Amino acid sequence: MDKKELVSAQAAVDKVSQKAQAFIGALVDEGSFVETDAFVVGAGAEGVTGEGAVTGYATLQGAPVHIFAQNADVLLGSIGAASAKKIIKCMQRACKTGTPLISVLDCSGARLDEGVKVMEAYAGLLAAAAEVAETVPHICVIKGVAVGMTATFAAMADYVFMSKDAVLSVNSPMYHASKLPTTPKLNKMAGAEAYTGSCVTVNEAYANEKDLKAKLVDLLATLGVIEQEAAEDDPNRVDSSLSKKYEVKKALKALCDGGKYIEVNAEFAKDTVCAYAKINGISVAVLAGNGEENNGYMSESGVKKAANFIKKANAFGLPLISLVDCKGFDPSLEEELAGFAQKTACLASAVAAFEHPMIGVACGNAVGAAYSLLMSKNIGFDYTLATTGAAVAPVTADTGVHVFYTEELKKNNSAKARKALEAQFEKDMANPLKAAGEGYIDNVVEAGDLRPYVSSALLMLLGI
Repeated sequence: MDKKELVSAQAAVDKVSQKAQAFIGALVDEGSFVETDAFVVGAGAEGVTGEGAVTGYATLQGAPVHIFAQNADVLLGSIGAASAKKIIKCMQRACKTGTPLISVLDCSGARLDEGVKVMEAYAGLLAAAAEVAETVPHICVIKGVAVGMTATFAAMADYVFMSKDAVLSVNSPMYHASKLPTTPKLNKMAGAEAYTGSCVTVNEAYANEKDLKAKLVDLLATLGVIEQEAAEDDPNRVDSSLSKKYEVKKALKALCDGGKYIEVNAEFAKDTVCAYAKINGISVAVLAGNGEENNGYMSESGVKKAANFIKKANAFGLPLISLVDCKGFDPSLEEELAGFAQKTACLASAVAAFEHPMIGVACGNAVGAAYSLLMSKNIGFDYTLATTGAAVAPVTADTGVHVFYTEELKKNNSAKARKALEAQFEKDMANPLKAAGEGYIDNVVEAGDLRPYVSSALLMLLGI
């Protein structure tokens, strides 16, 4: 082979993969992308260079990453045996080198003419995705169409960004559209806007390549993958504004370095807030109850969101900070019969299996199952705190009155009397000092001191 032949072959590759390479180039450090398996041609696809996928490695803010992008300009980005093999090699290199994987999806589906080979190809991709999930961070970008098992592949990633014009659907989106009275735009029916408010599959939308790169850098820096200069924020910073009633967003800002955090699935299950952040320069995962939503209870969606987030945090190797403001669960009969207990079991299993330091903080209501699952020592929390305004008890005050003050209620069952008894219950039986006195809570602190105590506990648990 002479130089002229190589130049000609490279020119052919560059021509068909120009858009995919440009998209990758917009995400990674300039000039850092090195393509691999550029000349792959599958059986029966003579003359089709690149197999509808561009794979390789690069750096992002100086940190090494592996990346692949499906190329809709070649065979519509469809999956066949050769393209799957090419992508799997990229994924395996990411695992072997311990570098994050960025996958960019834009796929028209399977090459059906390959028969069983294409089904095996998809199986190989999903098996590789499972291996990646246990080994390195996998950030998926849905750039265009992700249908069929490509949608399943996306759902196996750790974090999913989705273009506002993209479509995600296991079944054909056209089939779904045909069942509706009017024909919608596919990206409105099964796009980012629809997904971010309805489930945990898609974490965040992006507007363009510049927006996506900024979000990627922010996420990987928060997770500790990319090294950035530490924010100058005193770990002992006190926030006196927290002395009033607990508010989840205020607590997060007070707790996190620079008041910054990345909220995951912010529009879904708002009773449960999940966020990645840094505290005293340490990357952490924060699970926080929002007692202002769902009457103070954790919803079925909140349970699923929390369990999924905790599993991801465990895979990332992050400490877990649990800020509890929750009265437990209040499922309907319909939810019970649909397996609510199974979903709470998944949450309990995720917490009990967590392999990294866990800090639990009673910030508001830490009642019943919420206390047991989200901050108790016996499920695995290493260090526990309560603020002076927290309520730690097996039941809520209104229920506790009917259980423990029946004689008093017989004498006076007025609203005013019940209110006084609820206050008495909170003082006598829900006081966090009672739990601390029994050794279940390590310390009771003023709400404004949340950051100093959590910062200190993190250093202690991590042995720093």
